[in-house]
Amino acid sequence: MRRRVPPYTEPFIEAQAPNDVWSADYKGQFYTKDERACYPLTISDNYSRYLLKCKGLPGPRYHLTRDVFEEAFREYGLPDAIRTDNGTPFAGKCLGGLSRLAIWWIQLGIMPERIEKGCPEQNGRHERMHRTLKLETVDPMVANMKEQQERFNGFSYDYNNYRPHEALNNEPPVNYYKKSSRPYVERIPPVDYDLGYTVRRLHHHGYFKFNGQQYYVTRILDKERIALKEFADGRWKIFYSFYPVGILDLRQNRVLRLT
Repeated sequence: MRRRVPPYTEPFIEAQAPNDVWSADYKGQFYTKDERACYPLTISDNYSRYLLKCKGLPGPRYHLTRDVFEEAFREYGLPDAIRTDNGTPFAGKCLGGLSRLAIWWIQLGIMPERIEKGCPEQNGRHERMHRTLKLETVDPMVANMKEQQERFNGFSYDYNNYRPHEALNNEPPVNYYKKSSRPYVERIPPVDYDLGYTVRRLHHHGYFKFNGQQYYVTRILDKERIALKEFADGRWKIFYSFYPVGILDLRQNRVLRLT
Protein backbone atom coordinates (compact mmCIF):
# COMPACT_ATOMS: atom_id res chain seq x y z
CA MET A 1 0.00 0.00 0.00
CA ARG A 2 1.42 3.40 -1.00
CA ARG A 3 2.24 5.39 2.12
CA ARG A 4 4.15 8.64 1.94
CA VAL A 5 3.82 9.64 5.57
CA PRO A 6 2.50 7.96 8.71
CA PRO A 7 -1.19 8.22 9.59
CA TYR A 8 -2.53 10.44 12.34
CA THR A 9 -0.04 11.27 15.07
CA GLU A 10 -0.95 13.49 18.01
CA PRO A 11 0.51 15.93 18.66
CA PHE A 12 1.40 16.75 15.06
CA ILE A 13 4.99 16.10 14.03
CA GLU A 14 7.03 19.30 13.80
CA ALA A 15 8.21 20.09 10.29
CA GLN A 16 11.95 19.47 9.99
CA ALA A 17 12.39 20.59 6.36
CA PRO A 18 10.56 22.52 3.66
CA ASN A 19 7.46 20.75 2.35
CA ASP A 20 7.17 18.37 5.30
CA VAL A 21 3.91 20.14 6.17
CA TRP A 22 1.97 22.91 4.49
CA SER A 23 -0.81 24.76 6.27
CA ALA A 24 -3.91 26.11 4.56
CA ASP A 25 -6.95 28.08 5.64
CA TYR A 26 -9.57 30.58 4.57
CA LYS A 27 -9.22 33.89 6.36
CA GLY A 28 -12.67 35.12 7.35
CA GLN A 29 -14.45 37.00 4.61
CA PHE A 30 -14.66 40.76 4.16
CA TYR A 31 -16.08 43.00 1.43
CA THR A 32 -14.69 45.32 -1.21
CA LYS A 33 -16.32 48.65 -2.10
CA ASP A 34 -18.30 47.05 -4.93
CA GLU A 35 -19.93 44.83 -2.24
CA ARG A 36 -18.19 41.65 -3.38
CA ALA A 37 -17.24 39.12 -0.68
CA CYS A 38 -13.56 38.19 -0.55
CA TYR A 39 -12.39 34.97 1.09
CA PRO A 40 -8.56 34.86 1.15
CA LEU A 41 -7.24 31.31 0.70
CA THR A 42 -3.73 31.07 2.14
CA ILE A 43 -1.18 28.26 1.88
CA SER A 44 2.15 28.37 3.72
CA ASP A 45 5.11 26.10 4.38
CA ASN A 46 5.35 25.28 8.10
CA TYR A 47 9.13 24.96 8.24
CA SER A 48 10.15 28.14 6.42
CA ARG A 49 6.96 30.23 6.93
CA TYR A 50 7.06 30.84 3.17
CA LEU A 51 3.65 32.07 1.95
CA LEU A 52 3.03 29.91 -1.10
CA LYS A 53 -0.37 31.29 -2.08
CA CYS A 54 -2.66 34.10 -1.00
CA LYS A 55 -5.64 34.21 -3.32
CA GLY A 56 -8.86 36.17 -2.88
CA LEU A 57 -11.86 34.03 -3.85
CA PRO A 58 -15.64 34.62 -3.82
CA GLY A 59 -16.17 31.66 -1.48
CA PRO A 60 -14.64 28.48 -0.06
CA ARG A 61 -15.81 26.28 -2.92
CA TYR A 62 -14.23 23.00 -3.93
CA HIS A 63 -13.35 23.74 -7.56
CA LEU A 64 -11.95 27.22 -6.83
CA THR A 65 -9.90 25.84 -3.93
CA ARG A 66 -8.60 22.94 -5.99
CA ASP A 67 -7.50 25.32 -8.75
CA VAL A 68 -5.34 27.30 -6.30
CA PHE A 69 -3.77 24.14 -4.90
CA GLU A 70 -3.12 22.90 -8.41
CA GLU A 71 -1.25 26.14 -9.13
CA ALA A 72 0.77 25.68 -5.94
CA PHE A 73 1.59 22.03 -6.72
CA ARG A 74 2.72 22.86 -10.25
CA GLU A 75 4.91 25.70 -9.01
CA TYR A 76 6.36 24.21 -5.82
CA GLY A 77 5.81 20.44 -6.02
CA LEU A 78 3.99 18.30 -3.46
CA PRO A 79 4.24 18.43 0.36
CA ASP A 80 4.09 15.35 2.56
CA ALA A 81 1.11 16.69 4.54
CA ILE A 82 -1.35 19.59 4.53
CA ARG A 83 -2.73 20.85 7.86
CA THR A 84 -6.16 22.51 7.93
CA ASP A 85 -9.18 23.01 10.13
CA ASN A 86 -12.34 20.93 9.77
CA GLY A 87 -14.22 23.39 7.59
CA THR A 88 -15.40 23.26 4.00
CA PRO A 89 -13.88 22.29 1.59
CA PHE A 90 -10.98 20.76 3.53
CA ALA A 91 -13.02 18.22 5.49
CA GLY A 92 -16.43 16.58 5.37
CA LYS A 93 -18.81 15.03 7.87
CA CYS A 94 -18.54 11.51 6.48
CA LEU A 95 -16.38 8.68 7.84
CA GLY A 96 -12.75 9.72 8.10
CA GLY A 97 -13.72 13.38 7.67
CA LEU A 98 -13.16 12.94 3.95
CA SER A 99 -14.00 15.59 1.36
CA ARG A 100 -13.42 15.67 -2.38
CA LEU A 101 -10.38 17.87 -1.78
CA ALA A 102 -8.94 15.51 0.85
CA ILE A 103 -9.46 12.50 -1.43
CA TRP A 104 -7.52 14.26 -4.20
CA TRP A 105 -4.67 14.98 -1.79
CA ILE A 106 -4.58 11.35 -0.69
CA GLN A 107 -4.46 10.22 -4.30
CA LEU A 108 -1.42 12.48 -4.75
CA GLY A 109 0.27 10.92 -1.70
CA ILE A 110 -0.40 13.87 0.63
CA MET A 111 -1.59 13.25 4.18
CA PRO A 112 -4.51 15.48 5.27
CA GLU A 113 -3.86 16.66 8.85
CA ARG A 114 -6.70 18.31 10.74
CA ILE A 115 -6.49 20.34 13.88
CA GLU A 116 -9.05 19.75 16.63
CA LYS A 117 -12.20 21.81 16.52
CA GLY A 118 -11.80 25.05 18.44
CA CYS A 119 -7.99 24.68 18.63
CA PRO A 120 -6.52 27.18 16.11
CA GLU A 121 -3.27 27.19 18.13
CA GLN A 122 -2.52 23.80 16.56
CA ASN A 123 -1.96 25.78 13.36
CA GLY A 124 -0.36 28.66 15.22
CA ARG A 125 2.22 29.80 12.68
CA HIS A 126 -0.43 30.12 10.00
CA GLU A 127 -2.81 31.94 12.35
CA ARG A 128 -0.12 34.50 13.24
CA MET A 129 0.49 35.14 9.55
CA HIS A 130 -3.27 35.67 9.11
CA ARG A 131 -3.30 38.38 11.77
CA THR A 132 -0.50 40.22 9.97
CA LEU A 133 -2.26 39.72 6.62
CA LYS A 134 -5.46 41.29 7.95
CA LEU A 135 -3.66 44.28 9.47
CA GLU A 136 -1.75 45.08 6.29
CA THR A 137 -4.16 44.26 3.43
CA VAL A 138 -7.77 44.82 4.52
CA ASP A 139 -7.86 48.39 5.81
CA PRO A 140 -8.61 50.69 4.07
CA MET A 141 -11.18 48.98 1.88
CA VAL A 142 -10.31 48.71 -1.83
CA ALA A 143 -12.56 49.13 -4.86
CA ASN A 144 -12.73 45.55 -6.14
CA MET A 145 -11.23 42.07 -6.10
CA LYS A 146 -8.55 42.96 -8.64
CA GLU A 147 -7.17 45.70 -6.38
CA GLN A 148 -7.47 43.40 -3.36
CA GLN A 149 -5.44 40.70 -5.12
CA GLU A 150 -2.76 43.25 -5.94
CA ARG A 151 -2.54 43.97 -2.20
CA PHE A 152 -2.27 40.26 -1.43
CA ASN A 153 0.47 39.87 -4.04
CA GLY A 154 2.45 42.78 -2.60
CA PHE A 155 2.07 41.43 0.93
CA SER A 156 3.21 37.94 -0.14
CA TYR A 157 6.31 39.29 -1.87
CA ASP A 158 7.36 41.41 1.09
CA TYR A 159 6.50 38.69 3.62
CA ASN A 160 8.59 36.08 1.80
CA ASN A 161 11.56 38.18 0.75
CA TYR A 162 12.03 40.88 3.36
CA ARG A 163 10.19 40.17 6.60
CA PRO A 164 12.53 38.67 9.24
CA HIS A 165 11.33 35.92 11.56
CA GLU A 166 12.82 35.32 14.97
CA ALA A 167 12.52 31.55 14.52
CA LEU A 168 14.51 31.86 11.27
CA ASN A 169 17.46 33.68 12.87
CA ASN A 170 15.80 36.96 11.89
CA GLU A 171 15.99 36.05 8.22
CA PRO A 172 13.12 36.05 5.70
CA PRO A 173 11.36 32.84 4.59
CA VAL A 174 12.95 32.91 1.12
CA ASN A 175 16.30 32.01 2.70
CA TYR A 176 14.84 28.78 4.09
CA TYR A 177 12.37 27.58 1.49
CA LYS A 178 13.13 25.34 -1.49
CA LYS A 179 10.78 23.56 -3.85
CA SER A 180 9.72 19.99 -3.23
CA SER A 181 11.50 17.12 -4.98
CA ARG A 182 8.09 15.51 -5.54
CA PRO A 183 6.57 16.89 -8.76
CA TYR A 184 2.86 17.31 -9.34
CA VAL A 185 1.33 14.38 -11.26
CA GLU A 186 -1.28 15.42 -13.82
CA ARG A 187 -2.59 11.87 -14.34
CA ILE A 188 -3.01 10.15 -10.99
CA PRO A 189 -2.39 6.38 -11.03
CA PRO A 190 -4.97 4.06 -9.43
CA VAL A 191 -4.68 3.46 -5.69
CA ASP A 192 -2.89 0.18 -4.98
CA TYR A 193 -2.22 -1.86 -1.86
CA ASP A 194 0.52 -4.12 -0.56
CA LEU A 195 0.12 -7.82 0.12
CA GLY A 196 -1.37 -8.52 3.52
CA TYR A 197 -4.35 -6.22 3.03
CA THR A 198 -7.84 -7.42 2.17
CA VAL A 199 -9.09 -5.27 -0.70
CA ARG A 200 -12.71 -4.45 -1.47
CA ARG A 201 -14.38 -2.13 -3.96
CA LEU A 202 -17.16 0.10 -2.69
CA HIS A 203 -20.44 -0.21 -4.55
CA HIS A 204 -24.15 0.42 -4.04
CA HIS A 205 -23.58 4.00 -2.85
CA GLY A 206 -20.65 3.39 -0.53
CA TYR A 207 -21.16 -0.18 0.69
CA PHE A 208 -18.76 -3.11 0.59
CA LYS A 209 -19.22 -6.80 1.25
CA PHE A 210 -17.20 -8.64 3.90
CA ASN A 211 -17.85 -12.10 5.35
CA GLY A 212 -21.22 -12.20 3.61
CA GLN A 213 -22.39 -8.89 5.15
CA GLN A 214 -22.83 -5.41 3.66
CA TYR A 215 -21.12 -2.51 5.43
CA TYR A 216 -21.40 1.21 4.72
CA VAL A 217 -18.31 3.42 4.56
CA THR A 218 -19.15 6.60 2.62
CA ARG A 219 -20.71 7.50 -0.70
CA ILE A 220 -17.88 9.91 -1.44
CA LEU A 221 -15.63 6.87 -2.13
CA ASP A 222 -18.21 5.07 -4.26
CA LYS A 223 -16.51 2.74 -6.81
CA GLU A 224 -13.11 3.22 -5.14
CA ARG A 225 -10.99 0.36 -3.73
CA ILE A 226 -10.43 0.28 0.01
CA ALA A 227 -8.26 -2.06 2.10
CA LEU A 228 -8.75 -3.74 5.46
CA LYS A 229 -6.14 -5.05 7.89
CA GLU A 230 -6.92 -6.90 11.11
CA PHE A 231 -5.27 -5.36 14.17
CA ALA A 232 -7.18 -7.16 16.93
CA ASP A 233 -9.53 -10.11 17.13
CA GLY A 234 -12.55 -9.20 15.02
CA ARG A 235 -11.40 -5.61 14.48
CA TRP A 236 -10.15 -4.41 11.11
CA LYS A 237 -8.78 -0.98 10.26
CA ILE A 238 -10.16 0.42 6.99
CA PHE A 239 -7.84 2.38 4.69
CA TYR A 240 -8.20 4.42 1.55
CA SER A 241 -4.67 4.28 0.13
CA PHE A 242 -2.46 5.05 3.19
CA TYR A 243 -5.21 7.00 4.95
CA PRO A 244 -7.11 5.39 7.86
CA VAL A 245 -10.85 5.87 7.37
CA GLY A 246 -12.52 3.81 10.10
CA ILE A 247 -12.73 0.48 11.90
CA LEU A 248 -14.80 -2.56 11.00
CA ASP A 249 -15.84 -4.23 14.26
CA LEU A 250 -17.20 -7.69 13.53
CA ARG A 251 -18.19 -8.16 17.17
CA GLN A 252 -20.61 -5.24 16.89
CA ASN A 253 -21.22 -5.94 13.21
CA ARG A 254 -20.70 -2.28 12.27
CA VAL A 255 -18.21 0.26 10.97
CA LEU A 256 -16.93 2.69 13.60
CA ARG A 257 -15.30 6.09 13.41
CA LEU A 258 -11.68 6.45 14.43
CA THR A 259 -11.20 8.05 17.82
